[in-house]
Amino acid sequence: MSQTLRIAVPALVLLAGYLRLARRSQWPWTRTACFVAGLAVVGAGVGFDDISLAVHMAGHGAIVAIGAPLLVLSRPVTLLLRALPRSAARGLAASLRSPWLRRALRPPLAFAAFVGAQLAFHLTPLFWSALHEEGLHAAEHLIFLVTALWLWSACLAVEPLPGRWSPWARAGLLMAAMSASDLAAVKLMLDGHQGAGVAMLASMLPLGAGAAAVAWTAVLREERRARRREGVVHAAG
Repeated sequence: MSQTLRIAVPALVLLAGYLRLARRSQWPWTRTACFVAGLAVVGAGVGFDDISLAVHMAGHGAIVAIGAPLLVLSRPVTLLLRALPRSAARGLAASLRSPWLRRALRPPLAFAAFVGAQLAFHLTPLFWSALHEEGLHAAEHLIFLVTALWLWSACLAVEPLPGRWSPWARAGLLMAAMSASDLAAVKLMLDGHQGAGVAMLASMLPLGAGAAAVAWTAVLREERRARRREGVVHAAG
């Protein structure tokens, strides 16, 4: 099976399932758009990364810093809870409250998995091995996507998942993840691959944008709470 088919077949299956569930409920079109865009970005990041080393690195960034957060913002877990039959939704909700999932979704663990995958595949001989071994290359992309979904799920906190941190801590975690990932870009530039290093630096910037968005959302929430408290005080006076 060609690389294009390996990407297209599972993407189309996921898209068909998502659209079918979305039709069963009053689902916002913006979330569906996020899912479609996320799949497209991940597909592009995987499918076009063999053009050059710079495009390869940009593809990695596109998968983890653009495609993954778009998929998280599409809220597939919430969609399942809303669209599944009541008994199945209850079972899923019970699973989400399970102790093992609470431990697995701890933000520090998500951060460690994401950063560990980035450093392992970019700072060790795995980097060049993945470029030449098709199976390892495919595993690399899958690991990048899974760990990025894990990190963004913990940091965006838009799904009804356990282990949620404060917005400021989640924003800090995204900034730390971006900084750690930049080590790989620096190494590429030191090794003489300036274009690839710059491409990776640029493609990881959405992690910082995500951190800023999480922090800004926290600021707006605090302002709304302050206005409500002021309204209560004025009403009482």
